[in-house]
Amino acid sequence: MRRTPLSMRLAFPRLVTVAGLVALASCGGPPAATPPRSAAAPALAATAPPAGPELPRSVESLVDVIPGDAVLVASVPQAGELLAGAAPVLREELLAEITGVLARQPGLSPELARDLMASFDGATVFVGGEAAPRDSLGALVERGCVAARFRDGAPVERLLKELPREAGEGRFALRGDEDDVIAHGAWLAEARVAVVCARPEPLSRALRVAGQREPSFKTSALFQAERAKDPWLAIDLHRLQGGGATGPEPGSRLLIALPISQDAPGLRVELELYGPDVPALGTVLAATDHAAVAKLPQGAIVTFGLSLQRSPGKTVSDVLGAFDRLAGEPTAASAAAALAEVGLELGDVDRALGGAAAVGIYRDPKHKLGLAGERRAEALRHSAVLIALATADEAAQKKVFGAVAAHMKGTSKKLRAKPGSLAQDLEDGNELRAETRPGFILIGAGDRRYLAQVAARFGKDKESLAATPSFAEARALAKGASHLQLYIDRQAFAGMLEGPVAASFGALGSSPTLVSLALAPSDRGLDLTLSGHGGVEILGASAALAVAGVRRYINSAKAAAGDELE
Repeated sequence: MRRTPLSMRLAFPRLVTVAGLVALASCGGPPAATPPRSAAAPALAATAPPAGPELPRSVESLVDVIPGDAVLVASVPQAGELLAGAAPVLREELLAEITGVLARQPGLSPELARDLMASFDGATVFVGGEAAPRDSLGALVERGCVAARFRDGAPVERLLKELPREAGEGRFALRGDEDDVIAHGAWLAEARVAVVCARPEPLSRALRVAGQREPSFKTSALFQAERAKDPWLAIDLHRLQGGGATGPEPGSRLLIALPISQDAPGLRVELELYGPDVPALGTVLAATDHAAVAKLPQGAIVTFGLSLQRSPGKTVSDVLGAFDRLAGEPTAASAAAALAEVGLELGDVDRALGGAAAVGIYRDPKHKLGLAGERRAEALRHSAVLIALATADEAAQKKVFGAVAAHMKGTSKKLRAKPGSLAQDLEDGNELRAETRPGFILIGAGDRRYLAQVAARFGKDKESLAATPSFAEARALAKGASHLQLYIDRQAFAGMLEGPVAASFGALGSSPTLVSLALAPSDRGLDLTLSGHGGVEILGASAALAVAGVRRYINSAKAAAGDELE
């Protein structure tokens, strides 16, 4: 089996990274000032490969250079909204960091890096179908390509001139430090499109597609024309992972998009994962309106709503049975055996359990969360997690809770039990507790005093999430029932943070983030759609925070290394 040269495995991912950084940098406007490129950066030599057919003169869209059988495609059009969520200071820091990375790449001066970013007009990363299903990850990278379009071709042509190369009908081959070829490329000057591939064969295919001599990705079942202007990722999971006895079956795919148009902001994920080991949850679980989440106390940073509603004619035993192949044993039988030790049956649980669960994550606003190294040990203090399990039958609820309480009292001397409640001390002033309420069983963990305050407010209308304007707004944006719902209160999140991190999230405004996941009935496995609002703002802030965090880590590592040398 042909092995990918180490230099190629290292260098081509670097080219992909640079393309992605250019894409991100173009999102935020003019780049910030950049330090000079290090003189120690290795240079890339470039030579032209043998001349091939005439290069295409026009390309309608970058999808038109991707083969129709591609198994992985990622598209990043120029989209300023991707970084719109970041506070100005952190956005500038992110852009400065990206420009600095670009400027350190071989053949890229700071001025040329800025010109390339200003001219960037979209990019795609793709792997053709010839790479699947037999190839390893290294071989997959070796089959990869990057295509980018520029509004002005002059910066690209300046870059090509800076690299020592021979003229060759717009084609070039980049060489590394050891004079080995690390990438092959073509510059379609009239179309202002650059195509770079790790090997010449995928490049030739891309050019044939661009010249309309092979079908493009527009003919693929993975392509969604309505997402053309959005950042998106499409993966054929069956062909990419090779299928086989345990791999994803035909039709398995993953589509991720960040819709940025005004009428559909947010996030959309479509997953079809089929196979004998994939739980067919859509056939045993029905959707719910997540009314239990609305009863959680105000102040939650993050909440999860989970449907436990069994489909018509299905029971808890059927839900557990969906995991049999994945667990490698009859899960319902194992659960029944464990319940028998407590004096219960699966039927008792089925009668007691309602159709929903709600989880809230809280942080005491009196105690800010710092991200500096000396505060990391305190990250989990002054916090609480509250889980509310809806119940369906009062008698069954009392039976189940009473049996579990009796069993736990017999096995733990630290357990504190009262009628309808249990509590056990944990380390560092934390506590684990459970109690019954009308229609609910509450389970909580966290700071003892703060957890008690949170639990005491559960179900009180005036203190519930339902009375919070931002949550009400998020609920109004949700379309119908779903199986899973995630809510993030960005202002509550900002309120628990310190310094510039809080400023970044505080700049996101009061609009919340809410994502819903819905399962479609399928006896082949999982067929789900995830959609929501507010994800783009979180992405922009998170990108800036990630760069800031990495920069702080690198600076601290350099300081530590300097101390050791001294």
